[in-house]
This record gives sequence, C-alpha cells and structure tokens, in this order.
Amino acid sequence: MDLRPPLHRRLTFAHWVAIDALVALLLAAALFSSAQVPRPHLGMPAAAGGGLALGIAATVAIRRWRPLVALVVALAASLVSAFFGFTKDPMVALALVMYMVAVARPPRVAIVALAVVEVAIVLGACFASPAVLSSDHPWDMTGEVVGTGVVQLAAWTVGVATRQARAYSQGLREQAERQAQVRVEQARRAISEERLRIARELHDAVAHSMSVIAVQAGVGHYVIATRPEEAAKALAAIETTSRAVLQEMRGLLGVLRDETPGEEGREVLPPVRGVADLPALAEQTTNAGVRVSLQVRGVPRALPPGVDLAAYRIVQEALTNVVRHAETDHGRVLVTYGEGDLEIEVTDDGLGADGYGGADDPIGFAGGHGLVGVRERVALYGGDFSAGPLPLRGFRVAVRIPTDAR
Repeated sequence: MDLRPPLHRRLTFAHWVAIDALVALLLAAALFSSAQVPRPHLGMPAAAGGGLALGIAATVAIRRWRPLVALVVALAASLVSAFFGFTKDPMVALALVMYMVAVARPPRVAIVALAVVEVAIVLGACFASPAVLSSDHPWDMTGEVVGTGVVQLAAWTVGVATRQARAYSQGLREQAERQAQVRVEQARRAISEERLRIARELHDAVAHSMSVIAVQAGVGHYVIATRPEEAAKALAAIETTSRAVLQEMRGLLGVLRDETPGEEGREVLPPVRGVADLPALAEQTTNAGVRVSLQVRGVPRALPPGVDLAAYRIVQEALTNVVRHAETDHGRVLVTYGEGDLEIEVTDDGLGADGYGGADDPIGFAGGHGLVGVRERVALYGGDFSAGPLPLRGFRVAVRIPTDAR
C-alpha cells in the first residue's frame, strides 16, 4: 500500500495519457472559440474548420503513443487551417507534439523533426497565395512566422532538456544500483574469504593436534603393558593437546554464529598465535615423538599480527608433515629475523620425497591442503615459498615473508 501523498506518487503512463486527453479537450475548445470564418473565395466550407480543430487537438491526445505520426498530422492540419484562415494561433498543438518528439525520440530524429517543421512553416508563408494574406506581400507575415518558429524551437528545447534530465536521473539510479550491487558482492566476497580463512585455521590447528594425539595414542597403546608410566605420559599429552585444540576450535567456530557472543563466548576465543609460541609448539611436537630443534637468528622484534600468525601456522603445518610423513624422530626449525623480512626453514632427515607423495609429487601437494595453504599464506604477503626433498635424505620447507608495512 502506497502511503505517499498523491502529488508525490509517480505518475503512470495511463495518468499521463489522461492528462493529454484533458489538454486536448481544452485546446479543442480554445480553437473552436477563436475560429474565424474562412474566406469565401477559397471554396472551403466553415464546417471544415471544426474538423481541422478536432484533428489538431487529437494529435495532443495521441502524442505519447505515436509522436511522429502526431507531429505529421499536427503540422499538416495546422498549415491547412492557417492557409484557409480558420485560425491564427502560433500552432500550440504542434509545439506540444514537438515537445514529446524531443523527449521520446533519439536526438537525430528530434533534430530532423525540428528542421522539417521550421522549413514547412517558412515555405507555407512564402508560397501562400496573396488571397490568403492581409496584403499582397508574403513578407508582411514575417512577425507571425518568426513567432511560430520560436514557439516550436522553445518546445523542442524544453523537450531536449527534459530528456537529458531524465537520462541523467536514470544514470544516477543505475549508478546507485551498481554501487549497491558492488557492496553486496563485496560483502559476499568478505564472507567467503572469512570462511576460507576459518577453514584454513581449522585445518592448521586440528591437523597438527590430531597428528600429535594419534602418535601419542599409538605410543600409549604400545607401552601400556610394559611401561605404564610412559602410557600415562602419553595420555596426559593427549589430554593437554585435545583441550587446547577444542578451545581453539570453539573460538574459530564462534565466528560463524549469528548471535553476538557474550561474556562466555569471549572467554573461549583462541589466543593469537605467533612466533613467540613456537617453543611451545616445538615442545608439543617433541612430546609426539619428533624431537624439534628450534633456533632463532637475528634480533626478535614485534611483527605485524598477520605475519606473526602466518609464521606460526607455517611452522605448525611443516612440523605436522614431519610427524605424518617423514618417519623420523628429529626435525629442525630455523627462524631468521632480517632487516625487512622473516625467513623460516623447517627441515628433517626422514624419507624425503618418498614420504611426501613420491617422485610424482615431490612438493607433497597430493597428500592434502597443508603445503598448498602454506604457499597461499606466503603469497598473501608477497613472500617466497619453496618446498622439496633434500639432496641425500630429508625434506625442506623454506619461506621468506616481508615484514615491512605495505
């Protein structure tokens, strides 16, 4: 239901046609009231003037349906009426139709229509018989011809201005719609990127922790009968790791909830990981059976949050691959702080290419999304990534991430 006041509602085509019909009736009445008696020597009956008046007025009523047809009829009827002396109006009906032609038709058509009308008015005055004129010289009608031509030009100019204003308004509306669509697409893209980020974080967090849990469970099962104390340590490591990963999963999945998290939700948000957490990660991996040697070179400094998290996740994924695929009990992590970058190198002395998919997949992409995610993280910050088997034995993952603000 439209609650706007009547004058603020958008008029439909039917409303405009009704307005044109009313204007046509008023114009017909005006033409009838101002009609003159035709000159007898021209042989035109007085009743013909009424028919011409109706024809001229009718063109205003149909100008929105057939503007060019209405223009031709109005021009012909107005010239005939003026020639036989029925009326001396400045062709107001023709001007109203000319306005609609300028509004509704392309610029070239509107220009041609104006030129034809102006030329027809001038020629009608020049070639009219002296009997039609008040004197023997056609040039005595110069004032009337100029006035009529100016009326047509004014109507055409207003029509062109109206068409341009409507085109401008339509352009603004289309631009606003495009901008709204762009905002919607940006929102959708942001949601998609956020979901991908969450999926990547879940993979990095869960994959490493579940690998540690699996290894500890295997150790506990193997030694539970002969060395119960070792089995107890394995179970304790499983409990600690599982609690940590559950806490991180709650925080990440909480982002997907529609409701605003309360105090309880804020308590379970996972801590922001970074290079400072690598010793704990190395200890966790060591508890899983792969001893990790962590070495830091250069002067440690505060890193951008995104780079800090990416560095942690890269080392986490690389160590997860060592636990899963290398079949070794030793891994090495080297973190180097450069002047404008951070270099990370994770190596092991395990199976090398055989443990990461074999010769057909030396980069290890066939086994899952881990190293693909590492490459994407590095590419996000414009860094360099390489991964592959070492010459004799083992595997190496090396990255360089710029740390300067960009």
